[in-house]
Amino acid sequence: MVMPPPSAINPDTGLPWNVKTDSSFGYVPTLWVCILFVALVSLTGLIHLYQSFRFKVAKWWIPTVFTCDLVEVIGCEFDYINLSPEWCLIAAARFKIVCTIFGPSFMTAAFFFIFVRIIRIIGPEYSRLSPRICTYLFVGTDVTALLIQPIGGAMAATANTPSGSATGAHVMVGGIILQMVAITVYALTSVEYFWRVYKERPLFARPTNESDISMASRSGTPRSGDVEKTESHGLANLTGNVRTMVLGMIIATVLVYIRSIYRTAELLDGWGGPIITNQTLSDLLDGVSVFLAMAALNVFHPGRLIPDGGPADRSMA
Repeated sequence: MVMPPPSAINPDTGLPWNVKTDSSFGYVPTLWVCILFVALVSLTGLIHLYQSFRFKVAKWWIPTVFTCDLVEVIGCEFDYINLSPEWCLIAAARFKIVCTIFGPSFMTAAFFFIFVRIIRIIGPEYSRLSPRICTYLFVGTDVTALLIQPIGGAMAATANTPSGSATGAHVMVGGIILQMVAITVYALTSVEYFWRVYKERPLFARPTNESDISMASRSGTPRSGDVEKTESHGLANLTGNVRTMVLGMIIATVLVYIRSIYRTAELLDGWGGPIITNQTLSDLLDGVSVFLAMAALNVFHPGRLIPDGGPADRSMA
């Protein structure tokens, strides 16, 4: 990775290096925007770190949401780095995109853990999937997407040919699409779950322990007439705190979904396309969306609203 001095000649054009026309971003990042994003993402990250210990959820909050904060800050730093002429020859834009693409995957893992906690609070009899299966399915898919995206990013960032860069971009798109599929299934599962809670239509008889829950889920979905007519307290368990947590999850999920759609279109459009070289689109649909999602989790924190959530909960064992 060679860094030319400010007086270097661009080997492709034979002309003196120009930070604007030769920038790997296709534009010169705006200084105040770079500083603002680094400051805001760092702030929400520090708050997440404090909250993880304050609410005793560090065991799973740091590897998910706080890690997302760290990766996003690194991505924002590449914007700032590209302001320096001696960095223009390296693919700073691609390293930024790699970080900001796979960073939110850590946060979506937290979404799935929170949803599982909510299922346990309200009642698993309304869910087609047991809490354990939800964890394995959604988090497993998220981890797979998390592995695919940096692999594609590394391929694109180190490629020496346009075709190699395009291949890496397509691999990253595959990871993003897989993540979107996981979020979509999670959202649809959530919608059905809360519909059944409000309508008082459980899929299974109310189980008494985790073994019963898993057995019920594996045995298939019974018809509504086959469900034992026992009293259920699902709606009664939908307390004010749980409703507030659900609202926070809706806000964060929608924001991450918007960002995923943008990222997919961006990479499919190509490294030099009008989407990826548009700073305003990147700042609004990626930077602002992800920051607001992280800030939403500061405000609607599961450690405060649904204590002992996530895999640290003893009931997850």
